[in-house]
Formats: sequence, structure tokens, C-alpha cells
Amino acid sequence: MLLAALLAGCAGYAAAVLYATGVDEIRTVYQVFPFNGWRMSPHMAKHLTNLRQGLATGALMLAALCAGLAAPAAGRHALQVLRQEINAATSGLLRGWHHLSIRQKRQAGALLAWLTVVRVYFSIANPEYDDAVSYELFVSKGLLATSAYYPLPNNHILSNTISLLFYQLSPGFWWSMRMPVLLQSTLATALLLIGLVRRTRFRVALIAVGLFGGLQLSLYHAGVGRGYWLFILLATVVFFGTQELSRPHGRHRAAWLSLSLAGVLGMYTVPPFVYVLASAYSWLGVGLLRRRAWAELAPLIGTGLGIAAGAVLLYAPLLLVSGGSALVAPSNVGPMAPGAFWSGLPGYLWHNEGFLAGQRTLGALLTLSVLTLLACIGRHSYTNRLAPNRAHALRQLGAPALWFMLFPYAVVVVQRVFPPERVMLYKAAFFFLLTGLAVDWVLARWPAQARPWLRPALATLAVGFGVYETYSVVRVNPVAYGTDAAYRAGVHWLAAQPPAAVLAPEVTHNLFFRFYAHTEALTRTWQFDYDQQRGTRYGYVVAFPGRRGFFQPQFPFPPAFQNGEVAIYRLPAGYLLNSKPWRHN
Repeated sequence: MLLAALLAGCAGYAAAVLYATGVDEIRTVYQVFPFNGWRMSPHMAKHLTNLRQGLATGALMLAALCAGLAAPAAGRHALQVLRQEINAATSGLLRGWHHLSIRQKRQAGALLAWLTVVRVYFSIANPEYDDAVSYELFVSKGLLATSAYYPLPNNHILSNTISLLFYQLSPGFWWSMRMPVLLQSTLATALLLIGLVRRTRFRVALIAVGLFGGLQLSLYHAGVGRGYWLFILLATVVFFGTQELSRPHGRHRAAWLSLSLAGVLGMYTVPPFVYVLASAYSWLGVGLLRRRAWAELAPLIGTGLGIAAGAVLLYAPLLLVSGGSALVAPSNVGPMAPGAFWSGLPGYLWHNEGFLAGQRTLGALLTLSVLTLLACIGRHSYTNRLAPNRAHALRQLGAPALWFMLFPYAVVVVQRVFPPERVMLYKAAFFFLLTGLAVDWVLARWPAQARPWLRPALATLAVGFGVYETYSVVRVNPVAYGTDAAYRAGVHWLAAQPPAAVLAPEVTHNLFFRFYAHTEALTRTWQFDYDQQRGTRYGYVVAFPGRRGFFQPQFPFPPAFQNGEVAIYRLPAGYLLNSKPWRHN
């Protein structure tokens, strides 16, 4: 029933997207990002008809199968047990919160309030960059562009689809792109905190969530609409679902449901969610093999295949319009040469783990220190001194957290790629969970009476960490501020001039001029061309100053407007441009 319902929903959604569009709209969407030279297939009309009919038929058949399985007594009983497990899991989470003391609730509330204030500030203060591209190319262009057009990996489809819903209410940039991620980061933070409180000590949960929430990358991506906090939210669901499935008598139906839904939605957010799923399924698979629970391999394999099939169905509009290679083998991502990969791997691991621990160059020392301390705690001479609940938490929570933190590198080795830190950001949550377990052990090993300075020292370090990470976000913004201000100034200068077509062949100029014209200069109709259009008389030509970039026009007159990033030439009336190499006539 679960697999049939999941696949029916995925096929039905993809069919609805395709039934809401036509060939003319597909032809138009290819012009949203014309730099890659994509052209519509001459057989698009036939492919569109066949695909949406096939998806609709498949959705109806799967829905009928689900209904047929649910109708008998066994199916109704299974659904009733599922509802009971969902209710029990929800009440368990709430019960963990209700059992906290007033002081603990105030501490948790203060942490969430501080994180929210800082995130709101950065959502306003962070310059427009990648999410501006998502807004201009996809969200503002409608459902088809958001769901099916993938000219570059910037289209994180589920995140942009959520932004599209907000865009329908109000087309403003902050509301459409940054308000959703504020809500997602708040929900993910609350779920992580409450879920950890349910499974371990409050102190461990507070340390883990506080350090992870205050991390530079966490703060930055909570203030830009790129979908990485949605990634983190779904990875948290997968982790807790994996935890529940690891319990022999856990709520397995609810766990399979949460794992399957989060898996499909995570893959629809960004394909690198495969790192999370590989960690979860390998952990569960190893556990089943160790217990020789052969019968339980069937749902593990079945849900894994179901997640893969559901993701393919959701991506069906994209596969039609953009092709599979755009998704699985984009031009800027590909396997490295073996020699370059293996020689660069140690440096990548050091800097990646360092950045995820708070500092690119030295942060890996903290990672090694925490892992070394945990290894010492795990030795018999230390474990015997642990209270039973701490030993249980270290075994039941620390081990899978370590697996989720390290196993993605096995996938990296298979792929021979170096994913950027933002893709691996979710891993930092598991590292700081391990940090919380280690700190909790240290505080239990040396109580306040024995080491009165220890708690104030650790609190000072935590505050210093938060201040440094917040400052790190503030520090990196001025460069982007300057670039954005230069592009914005160019658009505002054009808005004050007589209307005319604008030739802007450089990708960044073209995209950001379109973006600022769309969001800040709506009083006129704009034409920004990336290439010369036959029969078009251009009034303005945009290039980089100082003969930078591939587009280096030569005119017998200076730019009418220039700053550090933009040089705008005003063409006299009747002035004709030659074809490439862009020399003046």
C-alpha cells in the first residue's frame, strides 16, 4: 500500500504538471536561459502527449491497486496500526518536550529565539546571489520552468516549487525566496531539538542544536533561498526514521512511511540527497545482516526501489524538457581523473570537515579531538565509568550519527567528485551531536564540585564559537554587496535613460540585469538580449570594464556609464553593430 500510494502520488503530480502545459509553453521556456543553446525536439508534441497519458494511466492504476490493498480486513488493520503508530510517535515527541523542566524550556526557547533573530537579520542583509538566479530563471517563470527546466544545477526543484507557491501570494523576492527558508530552518531546528530530547539528555540536544544552528554555513543558508535547510529537514526525518527502524520492536510502519516520503522529497530537492539515503540504507542493511534478519531485507529493498522510482516519476517533466544528462551529468559536475582525485582527497577532507566544524583551516582539529575523545570513551576502561543511560545514548545514538557523518565519503570515492561544503552541510548536525555526547560525558566525569571552572569555560567557548561564526557570515558579505550594488546601479542608470533594447552577452550581466529590472524597475518593458537579434536596433551594450570576460567590444567612444563591474555603452541613433567578434562598425 505504501509503495502504491507513493508512486501514484508521484505519477499524478508529474502528470498534472504536464497537463498544465503545452508545446508553445515548452518552446518559450527554452529561452529563459538561452546561453546553452538548447532547442526543442521536433517530436516534442508526440512525446508530451505520450508521457502525460502514460503518467496519468499509471497514477490511476497505482491508486486502484492501493485502494484494492486497503479494502480487505488485513489492509484496514494495517492502516489502523499505521495511524496508531503515527499518533504514538507524535505524542512521544510532545511528551519529551512536556517532561522538560521550566528552566530547560526557557533555555531551549532562548536558543530558538536567538537563532530566529539572527536568521531574520541575514535573510534581510545577505546579498542576492544564487537565489536571485533561482528567482529570475525558475520561480518567476511558473510551474513548468520550475519543474522541468534544468539548464544549470541551480534549480533545486522542490525548494523552488515551495517558493513558487509563496510567489503566487506575493511576487516580492524576499517573500518568495527567503521567507520559505526561514520557516524550513525553524521547523528543522525544532524537530532536531525535540527529536534529540526524546532520545537523549537535554544537555546533549541543546549543545548539538546550538552549535549546528550557529555554524557559519547554517546561518548563511538559513538566510538565502537555496533549499539546503529543506535538505537538512528531510535528512533529519530520515535519520530519526532510521533510528526507529533499528529498534527491533519500534514503530516500523510509521518509520517506513517517514523514510520513504523524506527520501523521495529529498531526491526531488537535490540529487545529492543520495548521500543521506546511502547512509541510512547501508546502516539498516548492515544491521539486518548482523542479526541475520533475512525476511526484513524485503521492505528495505522494496522501499529503496520505491524511492528511486518515485524520484524518477517526479523528474519526468524535467527528463522530457531538459533530458536526463542535465540532471545526472551537468556540465560543471563530473568524475575527476583518478590521479587528481586521490591527490586532492586529503586536502578536501581536511578543509571540508574543518568548514563543517566552524573553520576551514583549523576546524578539522576540533573534529579529530571529538572523535578521539569518543574513541577513548568507548574503550572499556572508560565505558565502565559511564552511567547506563549515557552508555546507551553513546551506543544507540552516537554510532549511527558517526555512520551518517562518515559514510558519505564512501559515495564520494565511488563518484570521484568533491561536493561543495553546502551539499555536506547536513553532516555537521551529526558531528555536533557527537560533540554534545562528548561534552556531556566530560561534564559527568568531572562534576562542578571537582572542576568549578569547567562549565564556565565551556560556556565561554560556546559563546565565542557563536560570535566567530556570526562574524564570519558578516565578513564574507561585503564583496558580494559590492558586486550586487554595481549591477543594481547599472540597471537604475538604464531606467533613467530613454528606452531601447540592451545587448548583454555576459551571463552574470544578463541574469542580474534581468533580475533587478524585474524586481526594482517595473515601470517599463525591458529587452535584454544575450546575442544580437536580427533586425534589432540596440541602444545600449553592457560589458565588463577593463577588457574582462569573453565579450570585449571595441567602440570609438567611451562608456556612458561605468563602475567596477559594469561598462554600458550608449549607441548613437542608427549605429549598427557588426557580428562577432563584436568590433564597432
